[in-house]
Amino acid sequence: MAKGKLYIIPIPISENTLDQVLPNYNHEIVKELRFFVVEKIKTARQFLRKMDRTFPIDDSVFYELNKHDEYAFRREAIEALKKGNDVGILSEAGYPGVADPGSEFIALAHENAVKIVPLIGPSSILLALAGSGMNGQGFTFHGYLPKKDNDRTQKIKDLTTAVVKTGFAQLFIETPYRNSAMFQDLLNTCHENLKLTVAYDITGEKEQIKTKRIGEWKKHPFSFDKTPCVFVLGN
Repeated sequence: MAKGKLYIIPIPISENTLDQVLPNYNHEIVKELRFFVVEKIKTARQFLRKMDRTFPIDDSVFYELNKHDEYAFRREAIEALKKGNDVGILSEAGYPGVADPGSEFIALAHENAVKIVPLIGPSSILLALAGSGMNGQGFTFHGYLPKKDNDRTQKIKDLTTAVVKTGFAQLFIETPYRNSAMFQDLLNTCHENLKLTVAYDITGEKEQIKTKRIGEWKKHPFSFDKTPCVFVLGN
């Protein structure tokens, strides 16, 4: 029996309707799947029902990344693929495996010669970079910066050095409720001529993507609330 395919399924990163960020092709693929590797079962079910009110949740199998025994979870999901079942992998929001859980299982699928099919959909990192006006030919994504003040300050200094030496854009994120503190740390640490992009609520109703030099941001600070944001440093 031929092996099933592993579909990487992007999830909307805002409250916009699915039709605004996901093509119809995704709907056609996902509605036929009955096996899912997910970050959280509750969120996955909500997405599937939003996509299709009649989706047969009770007839579907969910392998939760953070709840299952690691050995059992991997074995069961790979066995489902080996038996010819197509499997979808979902995170809570955005693109699985890119600043989200899922890469380890995708790597395991490769080791078992499973065909990987990434579906088209929103990635806040790429959308932020594209809208920033920064260097799209060379860039680095750092995920979350350190939590401790001294470590975070040193990391910001390292990023500014990387921008000056390489010209590469430096992307990172922060927990939404700490965006204001991160923004202030950047203003306090970075040289005034360095550029900073605030890519705020991407694809959402409050979406703003603004690039200014640090000196300009000091004169006209950004006002944050508890909404996801991507930061980009560049020159």
